[in-house]
Amino acid sequence: MVSWGFAFKKGLIIFLWSILWAIVGGVIGLVISGGSLFAAMPALMSGDVSAFGGAMVGIFAGMIIGSLIASIGVYATIVKITLESVKEAE
Repeated sequence: MVSWGFAFKKGLIIFLWSILWAIVGGVIGLVISGGSLFAAMPALMSGDVSAFGGAMVGIFAGMIIGSLIASIGVYATIVKITLESVKEAE
């Protein structure tokens, strides 16, 4: 039987890692989104409306990629901590 203290320690570790993964995914999403917007800025300033569509696609792609990295990282952390906890509890 696993104690509550052991479970809360592992839960805290997973929580802290999920914060780290959210930061990593957010930074990657911001870099991709900001880069696409920054690349389209000269065309938008000159009045080329078609560049706005490309910038929006880049922004959405950045958000999706950042979210995927963060969520997959959290799932991997849960699996890793859980499997390590099973070894420790035996």
